[in-house]
Amino acid sequence: MSKVLHYKTNFLNKSETFIHRLVSNHRQFEPAALCYRKRDFTDKLEVFEAPKTGLDGLLNTASFHLNLPLPYYRKIIRQLKPDVIHAHFGYDAQKLVSISNSENIPLVVSFYGSDVSRLPSERGWKKRYKKLANDGSHFIAASEFMKNQLIALGFPKNKISVIYFGLDLGDLIYSEKSFDNLTIMMAGRLVEKKGFEYALKAIGMLSARGFEIAVSIFGDGPLLGKLKTLTVELGISHQVEFLGFCPVDEIIKAHDKHTLFLAPSVTAPDGDMEGLPNTILEAMAKGTPVVSTSHAAIPEAIDHGTSGFIVNEKDPAVISDIIENILKGMYDLKSISKNGRAVAEKKFNIKRMVQNVEEVYLNVRSSNR
Repeated sequence: MSKVLHYKTNFLNKSETFIHRLVSNHRQFEPAALCYRKRDFTDKLEVFEAPKTGLDGLLNTASFHLNLPLPYYRKIIRQLKPDVIHAHFGYDAQKLVSISNSENIPLVVSFYGSDVSRLPSERGWKKRYKKLANDGSHFIAASEFMKNQLIALGFPKNKISVIYFGLDLGDLIYSEKSFDNLTIMMAGRLVEKKGFEYALKAIGMLSARGFEIAVSIFGDGPLLGKLKTLTVELGISHQVEFLGFCPVDEIIKAHDKHTLFLAPSVTAPDGDMEGLPNTILEAMAKGTPVVSTSHAAIPEAIDHGTSGFIVNEKDPAVISDIIENILKGMYDLKSISKNGRAVAEKKFNIKRMVQNVEEVYLNVRSSNR
């Protein structure tokens, strides 16, 4: 069987289930992983982790911190001779460009969000991306929006494929909800681009109008203290529960007890943006109607009023109006719930994703011969 070597500096962070689903569902390629640090999702997978001790460890650590190709990476790639190398995130991919070229092995790169929106503005990265655009074999964008961002950065249009994230729909069982009692959930890292403060302000507006709704927030991050303080200032701290970091499977189960998902994503002051949040796709698959924003690729998943709701960024007043209208029964949430699941099945299933990614592998392998 053909081999693909997946590369990421940290393989993998707990939140990177979208990469794990690809790696664990290959059909035509046998996967292995190369990394600097071994973390999660490594069961039943051959993982090569860079040494941290001895002379080899010293050399590799120095190379890593100087943003140079690690000698260990070259050693493993020569040893395995994979048919394709698949690097995840642009900032990691650049560490393998020179090795893939010298070993004549195609390099496929997947981009996901901040590596396209924020990173290029940092010192030295436009130059690195120019080399990556020239020397990489093929590039995978997680959305049409991201493809256009890559083209604007100088990546060749004919070397970019749009492949949406794939959900394992067998793990996301759809069940019809009763919308008689509205409960809200949000999930994600507590950082600016998630826009949670605007959702809380919307909840505050609703509370001032006499609509008191319970809200559960799953996630941790640097804005935890600020968001907790905001709930106190808005007088809604008794309505909002901060649950901290939770594994994805717990968040999935939480959809069975909640009837609305808020994802008020925004562009952060440093330019950081979402790609297409998995949390939105998972909510749609579970049948939880989503209220989100016209941010990045989110409108590629949600059709306003049909499969969810879309508002402008940083507009808590409109978020509150939509929720109030939901409470007044002005939307057919059962139809929106079913339509959201249908979109997930059609556009965001893991079988389709794996097939499309492996077609990229086959094409670059064929072109490289």
